[in-house]
Amino acid sequence: MDMFMGSYDHRIDNKGRLVMPAKFRSQIGDTVVCTVGLDNCLAVYPMDAWSVYLQKLQSLPFTKGQARQFMRTLLGAAEELPVDGQGRILLSVKLRKYAQLSDAVVVNGVNDHLEIWNSEKWSASNDEMLENFTSLAEGVSDLGV
Repeated sequence: MDMFMGSYDHRIDNKGRLVMPAKFRSQIGDTVVCTVGLDNCLAVYPMDAWSVYLQKLQSLPFTKGQARQFMRTLLGAAEELPVDGQGRILLSVKLRKYAQLSDAVVVNGVNDHLEIWNSEKWSASNDEMLENFTSLAEGVSDLGV
């Protein structure tokens, strides 16, 4: 499985299509799964990474309210999207509305998947993360990183 990293400024056209960054096109294949992501972005998974994620989700107990709500939200919003010959995906109105996407977006690589952010929201969020990077690093060191 490939690792995605880097951030790229892109645009969504008036039909809702997004050209994926050239660097990622060979890694994502011809179909991706797009769903709601954390912090009001979209999460885009290549099919192999999505399969691994689904296996983890299937181990969650559906009898637990939080797990049930998480799966309903994540999987209910998930859409399989073909990648066309020009490297574009068509984002549904529902997904664009969730992430407040209209024109300028940032495609951000995050390990096994990509995030699609409203450009202004990404800028504000990224500025805050960079400002707090030392404390973020200290926090993840407690997780074994």
